Amino acid sequence: MSAANRNFVLAYAFLVILPLVGLAGILKAGRNVTAPVFIEGLWTMRVDSAQIDSLPCGKALAALPDKTLAITQSGRSFVLTFPSGPKLTASGTLDGANLRADLMGTAESSDSSCVTGREMLLLASVDRRVGPNLLTGTLSVPNCQSCASVGFQAERQAPATSKGGH
Repeated sequence: MSAANRNFVLAYAFLVILPLVGLAGILKAGRNVTAPVFIEGLWTMRVDSAQIDSLPCGKALAALPDKTLAITQSGRSFVLTFPSGPKLTASGTLDGANLRADLMGTAESSDSSCVTGREMLLLASVDRRVGPNLLTGTLSVPNCQSCASVGFQAERQAPATSKGGH
C-alpha cells in the first residue's frame, strides 16, 4: 500500500467513520430523553382576590385588572413576570409537569405589607388530562404560620394572530 493510499484510508476513517460512530452513540444515548413541558406564553390567572389579599405581597396581585402572567422558558428553567402589574419577579424550574417558582417583592411594590425581599412560593402543575393549556397550583408564603395557601388556576391565552403574509 502506498503512502498516498494509507493517508486516504486514515483520513476517511477520521473524517467519515469516526463521526458516524459518534452520531450513532449520541442517538442511542438520547433515545430516552424527553423535552420538558412547554409553558411559555401569556396565562390568565384565576384566583380568589379576597384570599390572595390576605397574603403578604398579595394585595399587589389582587389589584391586577387582568391577572395576566407571562412565562418565558428555556429548557427546564423559566422566568415569570406580570406585564401589567406589580414589580414581582420570579424564576423557577420544571420537574416533569410540575412548576416551582419563588416570587420576590421589590422596593417599588405599592403593597405596604410586602417587605422587600419577602418571597411567595408558587407551586403548580400542568394538567395533561385537560390539556397543556391549564396550570393548577397554590401560592404560599414560606415561614409564615398564619398565612394560608391560596389556590389558583391559569389558562394559556391563545397567541395573537399576525396580520401579515410571511
